[in-house]
Amino acid sequence: MNEHITDDELVEAIKAGLEHADPVPTSALEAAKAAFTWRTIDAELAELVYDSADAGLIGVRGEAARQVTFRSPGVEIEVMVVDERARRIVGQLVPPQQATVEIHTSEGVREQGSDSLGRFSFDSIAPGPVKLSVQTADGSTVVTEWTII
Repeated sequence: MNEHITDDELVEAIKAGLEHADPVPTSALEAAKAAFTWRTIDAELAELVYDSADAGLIGVRGEAARQVTFRSPGVEIEVMVVDERARRIVGQLVPPQQATVEIHTSEGVREQGSDSLGRFSFDSIAPGPVKLSVQTADGSTVVTEWTII
């Protein structure tokens, strides 16, 4: 009987045979995962220095906008959720500068340039954790930690 298999089926059969005959050592997998974490070693991690959710605002009427500030040696990133329902986020870089700002969410990555005053905004942000990455004009990169906004 002449049985035909597709290229994908052949690749899977070879893969399964190699995994059975000579599996990848656990130490090699752990080393590969550890090396992957170094991919952003050149990025400066911005520290969360203020979160209005922790401030316990007293006597404020209505819903106050959520404000979060991150700081690194080269730049401060101030972010505010101005419309909780529409999930609109506005921010500013201090000192003011033009830069490329990325927002990482569960839906992926979006990019926006800041203006000469360092202002940027993102609309329709998915609920959940976000992370910002800023690439300044001098080529340095600052990354915030994941924060639920």
